[in-house]
Amino acid sequence: MKLPTECLLKIFENFSPEHHFWDDDYKLLYKCILVNREWCITAISILWREPIDWIHFSQKKDRLDPIISTYLSCLPKEIKTKLIEEDGINLPLKFEKPLFDYPSFLQSLDYGALYKSVNGWLKNTKQIDNINNKICKNFQLFNSLANLFIDRCYLKRLRFSKGEKLEFIIPLSTLPKASICLENLTTFMCEGCTMPEIMFAAAKICKYISEFHISCCCKDNEGLAKLIESQIVLTKYIFIKATKDENFPILEKALKKRAHSIKDLWIYGYSFTIDYFCKSNKLQNLTIHSNMMDRKVMERFVKTKFTQLKELEISLQVITLKQLCTLIINTEGNLESILILWSESEDSENLILLTETVIKYGKNLNYYEAPFSSEAIHLLPLLFQNCNKLETLNIFSNEEEEGFIYDISDIFLELGEFVPLKLQKLFLNHTWDISADALEKFLLDCSKKLKKKLSFDLNNSTSDHDLIMYRYSIKGVCEPGIFDYSKEYYIC
Repeated sequence: MKLPTECLLKIFENFSPEHHFWDDDYKLLYKCILVNREWCITAISILWREPIDWIHFSQKKDRLDPIISTYLSCLPKEIKTKLIEEDGINLPLKFEKPLFDYPSFLQSLDYGALYKSVNGWLKNTKQIDNINNKICKNFQLFNSLANLFIDRCYLKRLRFSKGEKLEFIIPLSTLPKASICLENLTTFMCEGCTMPEIMFAAAKICKYISEFHISCCCKDNEGLAKLIESQIVLTKYIFIKATKDENFPILEKALKKRAHSIKDLWIYGYSFTIDYFCKSNKLQNLTIHSNMMDRKVMERFVKTKFTQLKELEISLQVITLKQLCTLIINTEGNLESILILWSESEDSENLILLTETVIKYGKNLNYYEAPFSSEAIHLLPLLFQNCNKLETLNIFSNEEEEGFIYDISDIFLELGEFVPLKLQKLFLNHTWDISADALEKFLLDCSKKLKKKLSFDLNNSTSDHDLIMYRYSIKGVCEPGIFDYSKEYYIC
């Protein structure tokens, strides 16, 4: 039975660089190229969706030159002739017609990455004599490739930033056929200080953008606000990093109008921008990383009913523990993942309240990583009982009392009876101590309940602890730890 091309595409996409951004697993797609023509075309179409972006951001710059060379080989003959004869750019004679129309596969374009890749190609092929020569040749090559992409592909994602050292800016939306290439754009990434004219031009063409990534938000950009307001689809994703502690009234107005439909929200830098999203009651994922707290703004935000929120990642630098408890309560038990980044909290006395709140409203949690007061150790069994869907539990403390150890053996003797069936990772406070007998009882109980091996980080271990962990790892109850097999008690 032959699989339809659509099915092959769905399968192959699981091996794309998009899903394996920081490793080379996508090399599996290269093997698919050799199977037959259909597999080859399907794999090639995925590998060439955003090759410059993937390679540029994975810091594998040595692969960029062949990519640029391949794209240059796709240029029309008259453009190649112009580049060689008029602009003095040496294009290798091997630039014959390629097997595939590679530019047509492109779906994502990063302006800055393309600029740097072209500049790198010129440098590595030794075609730069002086600064003026460099700028001129870079412009001609960049302009040729930009027109090639606009003419051949249908972009879904566009990253348009001012860049660090760009000698020129070409507004892509003003190029011929841009209205066709950019009309179905769904993701727009820019810096808050990117030229407003670029966004004004894009606003006339792009009407289906549902994701906005705004880095370096340092000024009130009227063009960006216009682009946001011009969309006829609901805004689902916002990433914003404010780098200045000042108001952006025009941008604020535009974002507040779209706040009600946002499902994914990422806030970095100054946290005052959280005020733009107090009506985002359809949030499913919320991430806030900031080192600046605005108590009044956060107080308004946490009072929103986030009944659809599934994932929460937040730093205690931006929220008090009491406010965090209110936020969790207003999810009405629908949270599946909580990651709390520790920082000194002004209301550390509410740390136990946080644990109690999670116990009450964490029935759907599968991931929990958060600070945990040693005074709340007695709540561990209850946490296991009520949060019985947990797969990962990582609890730590801010206590810095050097040499002070809490013995939690009594708790651990009964903890295994309540261990969640799907628990796979358990990491406990390094100041907690467990006796060998308590560890044995815990792992014995785990052997009767757990469906998968447990990765268990045990601190302050002795040879007795090591032997117990070793025996249960052989039985398949827990993952093997870091054992020193040269020790005599491992030798039979």
